[in-house]
Amino acid sequence: MINHKITCVGLSIGFWLVVGIASADTLSVGPGQKFAKPSEAFRAAKDGDTIEIVAGTYSGDVAIIRTNRLTIRGMGKERVKLPAAGKNAGGKAIWVTAGRDITIENIEFSGARVHDRNGAGIRAEGANLTLRNCRFYDCEDGILGGAGEMLIEHCEFDHCGPVAQPATHSVYIGERCTKLIFQYNYSTDVIQGHLLKSRAKESWLLYNRLTDENGTGSAVADFPNGGYVVMVGNILQKGARAQNTRVIAYGMEGIKHKRNALYVVNNTMVYENHRRGAFFVNVQKVAKDFVPVIRNNLCVGKIPLTNSTQAQSSGNVLLQTVAAAGFVDAAKYDYHLRANAPAINKAVPPGKAEDFDLTPTFQYVHPAKMEKRPQAGPLDAGAFEYAR
Repeated sequence: MINHKITCVGLSIGFWLVVGIASADTLSVGPGQKFAKPSEAFRAAKDGDTIEIVAGTYSGDVAIIRTNRLTIRGMGKERVKLPAAGKNAGGKAIWVTAGRDITIENIEFSGARVHDRNGAGIRAEGANLTLRNCRFYDCEDGILGGAGEMLIEHCEFDHCGPVAQPATHSVYIGERCTKLIFQYNYSTDVIQGHLLKSRAKESWLLYNRLTDENGTGSAVADFPNGGYVVMVGNILQKGARAQNTRVIAYGMEGIKHKRNALYVVNNTMVYENHRRGAFFVNVQKVAKDFVPVIRNNLCVGKIPLTNSTQAQSSGNVLLQTVAAAGFVDAAKYDYHLRANAPAINKAVPPGKAEDFDLTPTFQYVHPAKMEKRPQAGPLDAGAFEYAR
């Protein structure tokens, strides 16, 4: 047996895929291929196989995927499209990933609805799921669940959420997830729920764009049970239509993890809501000696940085208006800096989260991409370095 360690940029992820040397096959799906639908290939696949799906639309092809170590890949310049078309797998989702160590790439999930209004594009039940370059549109939940370690990168989540209660979320990661790596993603326009909610033991949010825009959501990033949370280089925007005041919320439902920490470093946060009583970083129900680290953030809005009286907060630039921030085009959520921006050269050394260097090495590129962050001159506050 050969062990393959999955790594992401700037961070080594601890999940290991055990891949057998023998007899892994590639199964082709689409017009003129052996399998007409993805669900047919799932039923035929054995552990370790690759399933390649020809670009096109496969309406209502819902499935429970029970095989382990599958790679499921959409082929072509456009994503494979999987509209639910009124169907669901097991009353849960378009696809339910029940097998372990599954990788899904280049697929678009849309229209997920179930009886209890908690229908997901993907219900993640098996351990160690990787999602790459996928899109979740108009689902009650984009992705729901999670077990073991999860890597989600270069994915888009938009217009998710129900039309009535209960509130659901663009991304909702459950407590069975031991480590979530969420990087280079775009989550927007959620209805009622959160742009991201994670109950995972560890949540690493690196270089994402989480922006309400015209959505009517709740928290931008919510960690209701605490855990070990690292946020570096993200763009967070609280829109005018959002239903509450939460930007980053930590511990709102009580701390349930043994290992708890919060690092919020070099993010750009914009608060455009008119509700009072808000904080950019809202910390609740933690131990008296809990010390959040909040450094080098560019925060724009008429609210305080945090309610935590013990936070290590330095290098942050707080401005009351978008006009004062020197953004390239705030109306289009382009928060790159102009030459006169007050955040330029204002950062302090970011420090470390244990052995992880918190210095931002990348920055978000829209949509759902990244690039190296320029390193010329002193570090700027916020998610973007001014291009000198």
